[in-house]
Order: sequence, then structure tokens, then C-alpha cells
Amino acid sequence: MARTDTPTQESPPPRGKSRILRLRTFSSLKHRDFRLLWTSTLFASAGNWIQQVTLGWLIYDMSGSALLLGALHGARTLPFLLAGPIGGVLSDRMDRRRLLVITQVALALLAVGFALLIILDLLQVWHFFVFTFLSGIGWAINHPVRQTLVADTVPRHDLLNAVALITSAFNINRIIGPALGGVLIAFFGPANNFLLQAVFFGLVVVVVLPMRVRRPAGFNASRGASAFTSFREGISYVRKEHTTLALILLTLIPSLFIMPYTTGLMPAFAKDVLLVGPDGLGLLLAGFGAGALVGPMILASIDDVRRKGMLLLAAGLVSGLGVVVFSQATGMVAALPALAVVGAVQMVYHTVTNTVLQLITPDEFRGRVLSLYMMDHGLVSLGAVLAGVLAQAYGIPPAILAGGVVATGLILVAGARFKTVRAIQ
Repeated sequence: MARTDTPTQESPPPRGKSRILRLRTFSSLKHRDFRLLWTSTLFASAGNWIQQVTLGWLIYDMSGSALLLGALHGARTLPFLLAGPIGGVLSDRMDRRRLLVITQVALALLAVGFALLIILDLLQVWHFFVFTFLSGIGWAINHPVRQTLVADTVPRHDLLNAVALITSAFNINRIIGPALGGVLIAFFGPANNFLLQAVFFGLVVVVVLPMRVRRPAGFNASRGASAFTSFREGISYVRKEHTTLALILLTLIPSLFIMPYTTGLMPAFAKDVLLVGPDGLGLLLAGFGAGALVGPMILASIDDVRRKGMLLLAAGLVSGLGVVVFSQATGMVAALPALAVVGAVQMVYHTVTNTVLQLITPDEFRGRVLSLYMMDHGLVSLGAVLAGVLAQAYGIPPAILAGGVVATGLILVAGARFKTVRAIQ
């Protein structure tokens, strides 16, 4: 199959359809299988965000250590470096729907096990890291498979809208999940949060099972090769495609210098800088989530986005500046708007990147390319450790400020260096 370094024009809807219909925010939901995938994403993200706020609050409450808090965030994302590529290979060799079901069942069982540790009063610090690492493996496989399924359930001209809606579905619960998690911790204790997560992950399985999804284009050929050969082919493809390689490299900046310094240090920032409890932490994460919902929804409402590369770079620049502003906040009134802006532009950044990669990648490589793209999640572990060390040594606001300044500088350098990204239409 011929390869290209820039996205081709998307095929328009059939003639006779009003342009107004193409501008509808939820146009991709007219496709049955995508509706099921989108609904399952709502349930999966609800469990995910409740879990994150509960884990962060619990370990910081038990230890009072910003270093452990950063390390825990890293333990969740490290598996993306290890299991993520495996998930990409499996996605191009297996029934993607079945693979999604398997990972969700495993995540539900892990949540039940952790709830039992809390109920039986057996919880220790090392349990956090084992649970988080194992859950991270599940998500490292789950995420690329879920994203790959988007292009399997909608036609090409609906892809940007569909990616934006999937991102929005995940981020709706950035608002509801953390706030609900904080309230549940305060009134019912953390064990109930993990049991609720298991229920949400079980609902994902119920929704996904009726989906009818075609097999990957290279399914039969890939089954004849070893998994290592399939992985090596994916690496070779990315190295030859300059735009694909540049986009994957660009994802490293927010993973190293934005996310670890905002969501990663958020429990410490809430407790020690803003002097708020778990409900305040939930509100802060919800503020980030509100922005993260608005950004993709705006993209989903637009018929087409021109100059996608310049939009991506602008979103990255505003993200870095937003972190700088957030680092100087001393109250909720200043912190919430800054976090909302960072959340919005970060999701625009990732939605545009995801869409472009899916548009320019042949189907038989799509799972592997998306898994390599999502390996940036694994580098959050490195950024989280560095953020924790800086926070422990110099204080939480200076650490967050450093992350924002470095991210802003790197985006400027990358924008000047990667002409192929600036040229993406």
C-alpha cells in the first residue's frame, strides 16, 4: 500500500445531504457500532477517574510524601512503555472487540481485589504500586485497541468527529469522576470507590459484546509472522514516515513536562498549597476535566479543521503557558480557570494528533502505530519522578513552574524544527 506523509482529503458524505448535517457535533453517533464504543468509553472513563483520585488521595494521606505520590503516578504509566507495543501488535493480529473485553474484565477483578485489601485493613504502601502497575498494563493494552476501533466503526469523513467524541466521552468523567470520587472518600470511605469501579468496568463488557467489527486488513498475513516480527515492522514503518515520527515525538513533551506537574502533583497542591480536602481535590480535577471536555467538543462541532499542524503546535504552546499560570495560583479562583485552559488545549493537541495518525496510517499498521503513539504515557513515569523530586526539594509551586517553562520552550523549538508538522492540512 502506498504511504503518504500528509493526510489525504477526507471523502465527503454523499451528494444531496445538507452541509448543516456535516456540522453536527454528534454526527458519528449515527453509526451503531460507534455508539456502542462511545457508550463503553463513558463507563470505562468513569471507573478510571474515580480510581485515580482515590489512589492519589489515599497514598498521600497515608505517607504525606510528594515523592511517593509522583512515583505512584509513574507506576501507572510505566507499563505503556512495556505492554503498550504488545497491545498494538495484538490489535493488528486479534479480534479487537474481544481484546477490549478481556482487558476490562481483568481491570474489574483488580479493582475488587484492592477494595478487599481496604475492607480487611491489610492495605500497605507497596500494595498501591503493585495494583497500579497491573492496572497500568491493562490500560496500556486497552487504550490503543479502543482508539483503533474508532476507525473500524465510522467512515473516513467522520473520523475527526469520532475521535473528538471518544476523547469527550473519556473526559466527561474528568468532571464527574473526580468530584464523585472525592465525595465518596469523604462520606463512604475509599473501598466503595473501587467496588464502583468494578461495576463500571463490567458495564463496558456488556456494552461492547454486541459490537460487529471487521478484522484488521492485515489480519491473516500478520498471524503468519511472529509477534516480534510484527512489532519490528511497525517500528520500521514509523521510522520511514517522517510526519508520523514527528507527531509521535511531539507527544513526549506534555507527557514529560505537563501531565506529571498538573494531575500528578494535584493531591499535594490541593492539600499543601490551596489547603483543601478531598472534595477540593475533586473540584480541581473536575476543572481540568471541564476544559478537557470543551476542547474536543469544539473540534467535533467543526466541519473540518484546516492547518491541523499549526493548531496542534498552538495548543501545545498554550498548554505550557497555562501550567506556568497555574503554578502561581494561591486559591481556587485562580487555579480552576488555569486548569480548565490547560485541559482544553491538551485535549485539542491529542485529538488532532490521533486523527492525523489514523488518517495517514494504513489499516494493517494502525494498531502498532497508535500503541507507539501512546507509549508517551509511559514517559509520564519519568516526568512524575522528576516532578516529585523537585517538589520535595524546592516546593510544589516551583516544581510546577519548571514543568511549564520547559514545556513551552520545547514546543517552540519543535515548531521551528518540524516543518512537516507545520505543513499538515
